Amino acid sequence: MSEHQHLEAFTFAGQQDTINLGLDTSAPFPLALKPADGWSPTLEESIQTIKKLSESGELFEKVKKHGGAVLIRGLPIKTPQDYSDVAHAFGFAAHEEVGRPPLRTVLAKNVKTANEGPPELPIWPHNEYGWSTINPSWLTFACLHTPDSGGETPITSSIGLATALKKKAPAFVEKLLQKGVKYVYRYGLEDVKSNTGTSVIGAYGQHVQPDDGEETRRKKIEQEVKRHSDRFEWHDDGSLSVTHIVPIIRKHDDTGLTTWFGNVTSAWGRSKFHGATESPYRGDDDSYHPPPEYGDGTPIEKEYLDLALELAESLQVLVKWEVGDIVLLDNYAVMHSRSPWTGKRTVLAALWDDDRTRISDYSAQD
Repeated sequence: MSEHQHLEAFTFAGQQDTINLGLDTSAPFPLALKPADGWSPTLEESIQTIKKLSESGELFEKVKKHGGAVLIRGLPIKTPQDYSDVAHAFGFAAHEEVGRPPLRTVLAKNVKTANEGPPELPIWPHNEYGWSTINPSWLTFACLHTPDSGGETPITSSIGLATALKKKAPAFVEKLLQKGVKYVYRYGLEDVKSNTGTSVIGAYGQHVQPDDGEETRRKKIEQEVKRHSDRFEWHDDGSLSVTHIVPIIRKHDDTGLTTWFGNVTSAWGRSKFHGATESPYRGDDDSYHPPPEYGDGTPIEKEYLDLALELAESLQVLVKWEVGDIVLLDNYAVMHSRSPWTGKRTVLAALWDDDRTRISDYSAQD
């Protein structure tokens, strides 16, 4: 590899300073890299460059310094297979999804559509599977087609959100620390046109066979549910509610800082958007959107829900996609969302595990 064949940093409008997000040092969030001037890497050169940076540990030191996110622009990623090959160069193990709410289609090894909800529906800030005890450590996204308008992927520092909430609503943070958060997801018999639109079978039915009887079918589904929750209920219409009680104020082990890891802001944004803020929480899309509660089942005050969502959105950095872009996110340090769009937009996702435990709970003594 000649001297000029490397990735160099660039800046773009809207980047934040990590010092303002609660980190100890000043650096742009996210880190943005592109091939050095004069170098147009082939796909194989792109793969080898990322592999070398990853295996040396240099890339992950940079990701940590820059708040948990990196955008790499200017690579020749044109197909789902190209993206899969490049994404695997980071060296992660594939994450298995359990209880998947959105519709996704596998297009290449470990590469899926990000969310097949309709383009006019936004998705609000969240950590991937922040509502579950089974969650990916890292996420990658790549862009194959840019829309006519909109379609950005806003990213928010979870560490920045935790820092801001501790300043503005310390009582809320303390209640979350003591009680955790309760999420309820309800899966119907059929997929619906929604950003949380998968069915019971789509979420938990990977072992169900077409000729299974009702009892066998339910038993197989319940076995999958129990991998991450013992709280579930079948309804008369055949739908299934699954309840998760998990912490949200967590310790980000790589930095030692407090982070917000959860889906409170996305659930509340969705409840408000679909007019489902009151019981029975069935929205204008015919899907259920119950807002999260404290872990003990008491309601989270709406002013706190509004504040958390407002702060998360105020901290957002918009990733305005270009074809070939790939983004790596530390799922425990960065939330992501999605802006509505017009035209054709293809952004694919891949979820990854790490062999290290990278997030931990606060004890009563902390």
